Order: sequence, then structure tokens, then C-alpha cells
Amino acid sequence: MNNLSVSTNYLCLSTRGSNYKIPIDTILYIESNNRILTIHTLSETYQCYEKLNTLKEHLTGNNFLRCHQSYLVAINQIIGYNNQSITLRDTDTAIPVSRQYQKKTRDFLKNQPSCGTLICTCGIYEGSMIRIKAEQRVLIGRDGNVVDVVINLPLVSRIHCEITYHKKEQKYEIIDYSSNGTFIEGNTRLIPK
Repeated sequence: MNNLSVSTNYLCLSTRGSNYKIPIDTILYIESNNRILTIHTLSETYQCYEKLNTLKEHLTGNNFLRCHQSYLVAINQIIGYNNQSITLRDTDTAIPVSRQYQKKTRDFLKNQPSCGTLICTCGIYEGSMIRIKAEQRVLIGRDGNVVDVVINLPLVSRIHCEITYHKKEQKYEIIDYSSNGTFIEGNTRLIPK
């Protein structure tokens, strides 16, 4: 028998004689499989028997997004999105986005004011969204050992460009490092650094 409750900053879990007080801001995502919830945090995973809908109702004010019948993700951990999956910070796990939740997920993430968003509008990455935290420097290019976002296309340089979102001014700073040029909205070429 287990007991699950939510306070302002903690998810309190009692299961198999152990009590856990899980800080909500450490939760990456919550996965459900046959009413067994697996709570994935930055350092550990916890399991309990509960419906995901029940937990979601308790977490409504804590910035979690339902992207699939079996998944809740912490909004502040999302760094990338396409119609099939969500990429989270500090994990290699791709969280699936079901067809039922695609539009809701896309619309929700587009309207998040807390960070910048790079939206890919054409090519093989069309529809993908990359979240940029305020003042976070994001390098884009082909070299996966150096850059944060890998785009493996012939016209993309090893280190192509750098994007920083400045929240106070609500502006993006883009620095072009490429030999082929970086274009904004398809027609305006940046002057290389």
C-alpha cells in the first residue's frame, strides 16, 4: 500500500514502509505503466501505484505538461520538441508525444514566455522547437563534440552559429561563425564574425 500527496514544493510518497519527500523542481518526468508511476528526478527514480490523472490533478499549479497518455513532463526541463518527442535537459531519454497531444503540446510550448524558442520552419527539422533558457549560449553546427544542437547537413558548418536569448529585452543575439552564411527567416544573411 502506498500514499501519494503533493505540497507546495514537494511530492510526498509513502511506499513499502519508506517515506520520500521529493522536491518537485527536481522531477524531470513521470511515466505511467499499468498504473505504476515511475517518477524520474535528476538523481533517482521512485515508483508507486497511482493513476497518472490523479497525480496530474495535484500537480496542476506546478508546471507539468501532459504530452502522452503515459507521460507528464516538467516544463522547465524541456529543451527541444518535435511532433514525435520532447527532449529534456540532463537526460538522453526522448519522451514520446502522442498524436492526441501534438497540437496541445506545440501550442503550449510556443506560448511559453519564460524562455526563447527556436522554431524550425523548413527542411527535415520542420516543426521542431528548441527551447533556450535566458542568457543560455546555444551553439549550432555539425560537430556533436562542440555544439549543443547538431544539424548534420552539407551546408551547415562545423560550428555554424551561436544564439543567446536575452529575457529582459526579449531579444535574440545571433553570432554567425559559418562559411556558408546564416540566414534569418530565409532571406536576411547575418554578417559573419
